[in-house]
Amino acid sequence: MYFVNWQREVSVKEWNGQKVVVKRNKPTKEFHEFLIIYTYSLISILLATPSAPPTFSEIMKNEGRDMRNNLSMMGISTPALISISDNDLVEEYIEGGDLYRALALGQVASLAFEAGRLTGRLHKAGYAFVDNKAQNYLVRGDSVIRTDLGFIQRNSSRYAKSMDIGSFLASVMDLGRYSEIEMAFYEGYLSESDSRFSHLSLLIRNVLSLGFSSDSKVTLRNMLLNSAGLLDI
Repeated sequence: MYFVNWQREVSVKEWNGQKVVVKRNKPTKEFHEFLIIYTYSLISILLATPSAPPTFSEIMKNEGRDMRNNLSMMGISTPALISISDNDLVEEYIEGGDLYRALALGQVASLAFEAGRLTGRLHKAGYAFVDNKAQNYLVRGDSVIRTDLGFIQRNSSRYAKSMDIGSFLASVMDLGRYSEIEMAFYEGYLSESDSRFSHLSLLIRNVLSLGFSSDSKVTLRNMLLNSAGLLDI
């Protein structure tokens, strides 16, 4: 099995009798990471809330054991790390696939509640995922596991939190069940953070959804839904 994400070539292989995911840096890896960082910085400047993105060295460090241990202490599960080098990352394979795919195939919206809960828990600890799209969560039974950890940073600013909320919502804006998923994510987030969404998070959602969406018609329809009840007014 073989597929490609923005930053790495990803393949599923057998490793000492165990199925694992091998993520191998592509020649364009640094360029793609630059695009993500540039977008993060640009949106923050346009919104008059400048915020520094993670550096390249931090991105690599975040994938290592120390960050995974820190997340585990917060109650945030990640795939078991088998090995890591400058070029390759080998992780445990999670059978359930990513959260976006699970929601698109009709699995229960409570999985989005779990993603919201983990996001709120991270924020409460003073961190942000930055790149918090649904594809960065893996499904195991009725729980979710966070993968692709490279952009995590210690940042509890309003912008960083809004970026996490906005990027998750943008990643599911093209789903017909968006309203149900949005509410589940919100309720999960509120259960841990005791904080509603900011207006900024929905503005970021709308900006990012233009690049995330695979169905512009559904996305535009979902943008028009009334989300005022989720906002910290």
